[in-house]
Amino acid sequence: MSAVLLFSIISAFFAACGESAGSSPAASTTAASAEPSQIAETEAEETTNAYIPDDIPDTDFGGAELNFVTTTWYEASKYIYAFELDGEVVNDALYNQRMAVQERFNVNVNLTADDAQDTLSTKIHKMVMAGDNTYDLIYNHDTLTTGNGMKGDFINLRGVSAFDWSKPWFKGTSESFTVGGKLYFTANSFALSGIYMNSMLCINKPLAEANGIEIPYDKARDGKWYLDDLIAMTTDMNQDINGDGKMTEDDQYGFLTSYYCEMSMQSGFGGGAVGKDENGWLTLISDDAKSMAILEKCAKLFENGSDKLNGGNEGGTPTFIKGNTLICCAEGRSIFTTVRNSDIVYGIMPIPKFDETQENYASAGFDIYWAIPVPAADNAEMTATIVSAMSCYNYNTVVPLVWELVLGSKLSDSPDDADMFAIMRDTQYVDVGFAFSGQSSKLTNLCFLINLTTADKGISFIEKNREGAAKSLEKINATFEELEG
Repeated sequence: MSAVLLFSIISAFFAACGESAGSSPAASTTAASAEPSQIAETEAEETTNAYIPDDIPDTDFGGAELNFVTTTWYEASKYIYAFELDGEVVNDALYNQRMAVQERFNVNVNLTADDAQDTLSTKIHKMVMAGDNTYDLIYNHDTLTTGNGMKGDFINLRGVSAFDWSKPWFKGTSESFTVGGKLYFTANSFALSGIYMNSMLCINKPLAEANGIEIPYDKARDGKWYLDDLIAMTTDMNQDINGDGKMTEDDQYGFLTSYYCEMSMQSGFGGGAVGKDENGWLTLISDDAKSMAILEKCAKLFENGSDKLNGGNEGGTPTFIKGNTLICCAEGRSIFTTVRNSDIVYGIMPIPKFDETQENYASAGFDIYWAIPVPAADNAEMTATIVSAMSCYNYNTVVPLVWELVLGSKLSDSPDDADMFAIMRDTQYVDVGFAFSGQSSKLTNLCFLINLTTADKGISFIEKNREGAAKSLEKINATFEELEG
């Protein structure tokens, strides 16, 4: 980043950045709309060019110390904090973010990162039980943080007035995770993990051109990019290149993905297992017709490739970089660490809408969650102010830099992909069912429906898991109702 660009970013930062609980929780299994139902699509030009201010009044906190703690899992600290300048673009952007916020509010932000995720989870609970207020904020493994929240370790973030939940950097996951008007943990642009762990489509541009396939950027911009389009694009692309009579990683594919990205696809298509009732309480979605339709169409998609060739959350990237795959669905960090370092010329697109009845794109993925421990409640307003200012800076300045790294090129050099970035940035979220899946194996099974069953066995599979999942949601709702805040 040049000195001129850095000066303009910091100058812009200083210039620009100057829900109630419902009734008793529902235990129904009636159909409900999948989360997040209210995520609005934002026009690309607006999100990429306009700096959105945090509207926080400048406050002098008198040199106060704010202490954050995170895990060594997935090198989580690198997603939220830079200890010093080292010449790496995102590291230095995070460092400059912290320096700008510290100077603006006269605070010192410190980070401790020295525990594995399970160790930190246990440690936090013990500290809360002991009333230990060493840490003002925790940033830890997703489902473990959910577990801490269910134990009552965190305050209700919706009760902290310094948070402005209408800001775009607090959309998506914060809406999804709010249960009965209460929010005990969340994920957003305060950290960069959501970008790296968000699921997206990665497209081999030369392979598309060689096969006369037009990448449907215009359809995506117009809100008319559907699963049927993805199926059509990838049809007839499979080829047994080495002629050994079986499809292996050395052959050609139209589409590849794997376990975790399938959950993102299912949720993005509106097939999430959990929704909300009219009072914001969790309810099991019982739309068997929609579930079967998703399973049937995904089966057609996987006929154009595979969802089993690469495991885990790599989403097909190990095979994609061989140059013989048109499209893979992968997490951003797999694209960053694997595809970006290959010779493939690639672009990105959001997971499509299921069909024309789906109003908005839903860019589902994963994240690392943050929360404010109960003993740190007295500092919550100051913590919220600093977190909000950091989130604003990241949303406007650091997040676009990350996308440039994921893409391997400047957003200005790839205007179509820049537009796709804008769509995904403002429709990014973590599925609420996945957030609580650690509380119930039955719920987990329904969240990963695409991976665990097929259309011919789908109804039977759902029936086996429905009652147990519904009972788990009853318990989660009851816990939220009992928690303070």
